[in-house]
Amino acid sequence: MYVLGISGSARDGSLNTALLRSLSEFFPKDIEFEVVDNLSVLPLYDQVSEDENVPAYLAELRYKVGRADAVILASPEHNYSFSASMKNALDLLSRPRGQSVLAGRLVALVGAAPGLYGTVRAQAQLRQVLHATGAKVLDRPEIYVNQADSKFGCDGTLLDRSARELCAQLVETVCNSDVFVRW
Repeated sequence: MYVLGISGSARDGSLNTALLRSLSEFFPKDIEFEVVDNLSVLPLYDQVSEDENVPAYLAELRYKVGRADAVILASPEHNYSFSASMKNALDLLSRPRGQSVLAGRLVALVGAAPGLYGTVRAQAQLRQVLHATGAKVLDRPEIYVNQADSKFGCDGTLLDRSARELCAQLVETVCNSDVFVRW
């Protein structure tokens, strides 16, 4: 089985990429978990993106999402919303119309931010957008790592015990979900 993590942060040393990488230790050995963290190389969405001659990286990302049994999205919060790179990726993945690789796909949301509210607002908006793509978004557990600057080690390791427990719950939920089946 295959789970794909997608980071909506383009920053080196991203807390959201670190959060996704931290999830890897909770997956059973028989489940492949991969993190994609370079959404900034994607072209900006426009209708041209819907033709058959898409850039290789976009074709590869569509393939990975289409192959995945589940997708875990991590996005920083920018101006009370999720990142522009995540929005662009979701637009590109949901096209051409009627051929969204997200349709029916199990999607879980996580996020880390230095503020008090973590990524609560960003994830609420992500849920709205994912509804339009036909994705099946997990309701629980909700992972909003707030004050994240103090919850990761220098090497990117998630140190916070309660956040780690939530990560373990999320992985267990994803692995045991009724939606988690081969396509």
